[in-house]
Amino acid sequence: MNPLLIPYPETVVFIRHAESEGNVRTREEQRCFPVGTNAYKLSPRGREQARITGERVRELFPKPDRVIRSYYARTNETARIIYPDLEIREDPLLAERDRGIWTNATEKEVSVCMPWEIRRRDEQGVYHYRASGGENIPDVERRVREFRRSIRFNYSGKTIVVVGHSQWILLWQKIVHDWPMEETMRRFIAGEWVENASILIYHNTWSEEFGKHILTHDPETDYEVPWKDKL
Repeated sequence: MNPLLIPYPETVVFIRHAESEGNVRTREEQRCFPVGTNAYKLSPRGREQARITGERVRELFPKPDRVIRSYYARTNETARIIYPDLEIREDPLLAERDRGIWTNATEKEVSVCMPWEIRRRDEQGVYHYRASGGENIPDVERRVREFRRSIRFNYSGKTIVVVGHSQWILLWQKIVHDWPMEETMRRFIAGEWVENASILIYHNTWSEEFGKHILTHDPETDYEVPWKDKL
């Protein structure tokens, strides 16, 4: 069967994790934090965000066919607050970008110990630069594309809820909306992410123009931040 004729999930719901311990710290403070970024828990405000968003998500999608999250502590906590009674699957494809040496080293430390890394970063630019021990943005894009293929084959016609991360979701938007690299990097550098504990919805649609199933999104109705004006 032509894979282009296989429908996507009927509805794909993305929820960015609620505010975490990392979100309330500067990048330099994060690098000095005594745990890895994957172990950041939700802040007290983040738990309240997840509670409020959970009420709205359960109203819209009381029994999704599958709930999927990354292996990070903050997505696990967010997902379990939103759907405390449902099975939640973990998928490593949803992990946020691994920043390699920049995860726990400061700019000063890297400039002293690995000055060539600073030069390489500046020469290659944000999109292409892969930190030592980490990933560049195209690496994450490959994971996003693989995840999109996997949900098409495994959850065709279903409703799935995905709890993930800001950069990952931005790259999902790049791929689905066919943004050029320049537009994606403009948003990346400007920090134009979906909000913590926000709801971003995509629908499977048959495109007569392209003769295949596509995922569509209406920004007027398919994006919500339920906790706004409540906290």
